[in-house]
Amino acid sequence: MLQNIRDNSSGIIAKIIVGLIAVTFVITGVNFFNGGDGGTVIAEVDGVEITERRFLEKLEQERRQLLSILGDPGAINEDLLRQSVLNALLEEASATRYSEKLAFGVTDQLVDQVIVEIPQFQADGRFDPRLFDQAIGRMGMSRLGFREELKRNLIEYQVKGAIETSIIVTPSELKRLHSLQNHTRSGELLVIDVERFMDQVSVSNEDTTTYYESNKNLFVTEESVALDYVVLSAADFQDRVAITDADLQAAYDSEVAAATNDTERRARHILIANSDDALAKATELKAKLDGGADFAELAKEHSDDIASRETGGDLGFAPKGTFAPEFETALDELALNTVSAPVETQYGYHIIELLETRARPVDTFEARAQRLRVELEEREAARLLSTSLEEFSNIAFSGTLEELNSIYGVQIQSTELFNRSSAQGLMAQEAVLRRAFNESLYGGELNAEVFEMEPGVWMTFRVKVHEPKAVRPIEEVQVELADILKRQKAIEAANVLAETVKNHWQAGETGLPSDASALSAQGFNDLSREGDDSISRDILAVAFAASAPNEGRPSTFVAPVNNSVVVARVDQIRFDAKPDSETNLASALSQLRTSQEGSEFWSVVTAAAEVVKR
Repeated sequence: MLQNIRDNSSGIIAKIIVGLIAVTFVITGVNFFNGGDGGTVIAEVDGVEITERRFLEKLEQERRQLLSILGDPGAINEDLLRQSVLNALLEEASATRYSEKLAFGVTDQLVDQVIVEIPQFQADGRFDPRLFDQAIGRMGMSRLGFREELKRNLIEYQVKGAIETSIIVTPSELKRLHSLQNHTRSGELLVIDVERFMDQVSVSNEDTTTYYESNKNLFVTEESVALDYVVLSAADFQDRVAITDADLQAAYDSEVAAATNDTERRARHILIANSDDALAKATELKAKLDGGADFAELAKEHSDDIASRETGGDLGFAPKGTFAPEFETALDELALNTVSAPVETQYGYHIIELLETRARPVDTFEARAQRLRVELEEREAARLLSTSLEEFSNIAFSGTLEELNSIYGVQIQSTELFNRSSAQGLMAQEAVLRRAFNESLYGGELNAEVFEMEPGVWMTFRVKVHEPKAVRPIEEVQVELADILKRQKAIEAANVLAETVKNHWQAGETGLPSDASALSAQGFNDLSREGDDSISRDILAVAFAASAPNEGRPSTFVAPVNNSVVVARVDQIRFDAKPDSETNLASALSQLRTSQEGSEFWSVVTAAAEVVKR
């Protein structure tokens, strides 16, 4: 199963899944924070709600991923990104509901088995909580958020796996697939280029007027705005921050004092995961330890903590508060080199031994000074930002952008007209779009409320220009109208000629009718689905869309291909007598049906989704 996860999983989290997560990680309780999704529901799939908050969180995660790859915010197509995120959430929600109906589930213990071998989270071949925090921090996620995302990915994987493994291939299906894959066709193809008719058709003013009046919806401009805006962040206060050598020394001394009082403990444990006889097993192991058995050997043989058992259960040095509360309480009561009775946590029963204690190590002043100065500057700038936000917001509410510029030095920036589709960069963020297209601001008399557009960056703006949706006047779209109608008439003419050729061939005639005498048909002989360099894939598809010849009469087929209409005549079909390997055929059919099932599954998802318009 884990190899399948490695090979087949998808999504931001699933892309980095390569192994198992340690129970050691799960029993930690540091820096987890919770918070319900809440907020406006933007979509629903069979009762599973997708909130605006969830959408925005996912959007920000994806955007960070893209920025880390592309480096340039302007290179991100925000429309495509938003649609991709929404589709992913719809599929995720559908998988959740489908898994519930089929009684699928992902236990905490399974989730706890997913990350230990991820290289990004390892140091010296072992899971390192600090590296983990750093990695998910760059992704804009908390520990809890990461685990929840992982759980959703695993559920989705389960559902897709169930679809794939349920595919049954019958002998008759194998035979039919063999015929479909290996037969060849002989006949003729005629490609009728629409462009050849463009100069042969004309469009009157009456034609364009009639079309315009009936299709005004095709010529509606999107609502657009142009903004004057300012942004405020901690960086705007950097020049007001002055960290002295005395400040630096005092901060370092404080860290040393805190470390002295912050004892780290090195322990080892044996975990017996939850089961009906877990306590009995743990009690038996404790008795063996009391009898002189080697702790490390018992851990290697019996512990269910796969992260630590290979090192004899050694958890390394960890500060207080690292582990589950029951684990911490037992550790507090242990003297050095003593072993606890079985301790129950939500993960099972632990036998714990305290090995060492020490004050938390601190780097020397010289090694720490440069980074500490940066941290103090950032901390002070963030403090100044926090204390200034209320005043900044009050001025934005009752004053002008010019006042904000004068007091805080923030630059007033301006945008060109943009709509929801054409917005780029900062303006494409959902938090900006939601406020920019708000009729209460269209008069240009009020500034938008100050809002956090991304962590630590605050913004306000004033709508400089607002252009509502409007039907473009006919004078402005005359050229477009003429081109649309000419192309329609050219396509009609090409289709008429295609039908003439089709009827000619169906009547058993050879060559081309007089109406098509200026064109040349292309013959093909024993053409396979693989085709050759002389026929494009799109045109080849038309030849294989025609039915089989019947009673000596050819079959024909007409289809549009790009900017042309293609007529195919099939005179003969031949079948390869050599069968392919049944294994290969079964695999090919299974893949085909899996793809079809997946397509149908997504159709169900989208059909069930009720998108709530904001």
